[in-house]
Amino acid sequence: SYRAYLWLANSSNLNELDDFRKLRRFGLMSFYIATSPEFSWKIDSGWKTNDDECTWYGMTCDNNAVVEISLPSNRLSGTIPPEFALGGLGGKVTVLDLSENSIGGNLPSEIGDFHNLSVLDLKNNAFTGIIPAELKHLTKLISLRLHSNKFEGAMPAEVCSLRDPTAGTLAELTADCDPDDPFDQVTCDAETCCTVCY
Repeated sequence: SYRAYLWLANSSNLNELDDFRKLRRFGLMSFYIATSPEFSWKIDSGWKTNDDECTWYGMTCDNNAVVEISLPSNRLSGTIPPEFALGGLGGKVTVLDLSENSIGGNLPSEIGDFHNLSVLDLKNNAFTGIIPAELKHLTKLISLRLHSNKFEGAMPAEVCSLRDPTAGTLAELTADCDPDDPFDQVTCDAETCCTVCY
């Protein structure tokens, strides 16, 4: 995050940015730096520039608010820093797709700060540790894809309680919870919580 701060402080357009945009750019650049520790992303056009963050690769905005961050199969690695939550400042992000990358480490509890998410796709990465209970704050979630990672422990009951087929919330919840697979580490009941166990 120090490198992200230096990048922001040295931006030639710093004085043109309001505090909201400074924080958002700091959060996004912290994410970029943490997920490209050795190699650059496959495509990173706009990132690391003074261009409006709404024009950066993988970003979709509506009225200057970030509504989608979509970077699947883009050679992301490293970890997700807690500061990434600032990238979704304003609470308008509905889709966060980081699938098919090599991101590892723990999933930060701050992901729960993306309150308007309807899709959170983290499948096929290298996440470890437990699934954070703070995902319970994602009350508008329709699809949560966590399979093909290295999570362990039980799916938090608070996350399972979001599943309401009649309301459509958490209509899709995937994890590595197949009881017949000795490598699967997540405990999740297929009837009351996870919709698909891989």
